[in-house]
Amino acid sequence: MKKYMTADLRNVCVTGSGATGKTQLVESILFTAKVINRLGKVDEGNTICDYSKDEIERKTSINSAIAFCEWKNKKINLIDTPGYADFAGEVIGGLFVSETALINICAVNGVEMGTERRDY
Repeated sequence: MKKYMTADLRNVCVTGSGATGKTQLVESILFTAKVINRLGKVDEGNTICDYSKDEIERKTSINSAIAFCEWKNKKINLIDTPGYADFAGEVIGGLFVSETALINICAVNGVEMGTERRDY
C-alpha cells in the first residue's frame, strides 16, 4: 500500500438528511477516481458503503462507512454517514475526525428537517 505524508491526507465527512444521495455520491466519486470499475446503486444493494444486510434490505445507511480514493496525489478518506436522526451519533463521530464536511442537499426538496442541526 502506498504511504502518504500527513499533508497529503484529506478526511471528508459526507453528511446530510436521509435519502439525499450521500451513498450514491460517494459511489460516483469512487467510480470517477477509478477505485471501482462499476457504479453500484443503493436500490440494487450493491454499493461499496452500504454493505450490511440491514442496510441493503432497508436501502438506507445505518452505520458510517469509510472509503478512500487518490486524487492529484492526495489520499481522500470519504466518510459516508447515515442521514436519519436516529443515527446522529455516527454523523458526530465522522465530523470529529474530519477537517471537511460535504453536506448533501436534495435538489428537489432543498433543505429538509435534520439538515440544519446546531447540537453537533
